[in-house]
Amino acid sequence: MRPGNNDRSALRKAFGLGFVSIFSYLASYYLRNLLSVATPNMLKTGEYTAEFIGLLSTVYFFVYACGQLVNGIAGDTIAPKYMILVGLSLTATAITAFPLVPFAWLQVACFVMMGIGLSMLRGPIMKLVSENLSKDISRVICTLLTVVSFIGPLVASALAILFKWDVMFIVAGLSTYFVAAVAFICLTIFERRGQLTFYRNKKSGLDGILTLFKLENFVFYMIVGGVVEIAGSAITFWIPTYLSEALKLDIITTNAIYSAITVVTSLAPFVALFVFKLIKERDITLLRFGFLISVASFVLMILVPNAWAKITFLVIAKFCLACCSSVLWSIYIPGLGSTGKVSSINGVINCTGYLSASIANAVFSSLLGLSWDGVVMVWCSIAAIGLIASLIVRNKKA
Repeated sequence: MRPGNNDRSALRKAFGLGFVSIFSYLASYYLRNLLSVATPNMLKTGEYTAEFIGLLSTVYFFVYACGQLVNGIAGDTIAPKYMILVGLSLTATAITAFPLVPFAWLQVACFVMMGIGLSMLRGPIMKLVSENLSKDISRVICTLLTVVSFIGPLVASALAILFKWDVMFIVAGLSTYFVAAVAFICLTIFERRGQLTFYRNKKSGLDGILTLFKLENFVFYMIVGGVVEIAGSAITFWIPTYLSEALKLDIITTNAIYSAITVVTSLAPFVALFVFKLIKERDITLLRFGFLISVASFVLMILVPNAWAKITFLVIAKFCLACCSSVLWSIYIPGLGSTGKVSSINGVINCTGYLSASIANAVFSSLLGLSWDGVVMVWCSIAAIGLIASLIVRNKKA
């Protein structure tokens, strides 16, 4: 039986599974940020061009998005300990080999391998937590996973300070083999102790995907996934440019504000979970207010003339969108543990979100001819899509 009480055994189990999940997920997030922090030094060597580094990023992004779908479904039929072991090992091999291989096409292949490897982690980790722990505990752990996504880039930045870019890749790769081994050994021990059970989903492939659309509010949360992923990547990417070009701030001020936005946003998962409990677990209500405040904040960014007022409303908008993201990843999906399809659910929604963000990035690049007020209106329209969808869908306790 899956424990739902708070006795000592349940707490040990929650701590053990939570530790392995967070430990593994942290590795995935600092690995995916290595290229970003290494780019300046790679360009200085003269051996790499911005175009080639952009190609590596694009290839990884596309493979990762598609891999989320395939590996999400696989994660419901293959035990999480094997998915995590293979995913981290593939990534470790790719990262270690990247600075050592002599040909550009092999380096591109390394990023293809990394995209495949990293896409094998989130779905199985979500399944591991959601299907072996109570809703409340799994939601807390998934909230911490969201926070880890903010810590990952900091770890990557620390590695970039400590090592040359090529040594950094090798060190990160070798350390990932260690993470993979620890995760596999721990999960095997938990399994033998009866603290971990793998609930295999017998329906896979196209039939398995189609059954997901019968879940309550699944299509709605696919839309939410697209909106929050665009907000979390495509909008965030252009914020420094907005601060420097639209508001005419200097580099130091721009970087300080951008860092402050990141810190404030990292608190959103905790706030979202607290408010969710406060309003008696009405997830749709929480989303409605989150999207509504975001839309209003973007509109006010255009209407108010003062730069600092614009920044304030930008922070509010980003924070509320981050709260909406947390409702999806830390509340809705962990609450579906009884379906036995958490990995597939995560894979489909994550794939939709990443592909949406990819398209949005391309669209935003073509909108550079717009005024900055026009760009903010585009941001506003993205939040408005989430608001409209939340007003249509039926409200119910998650």
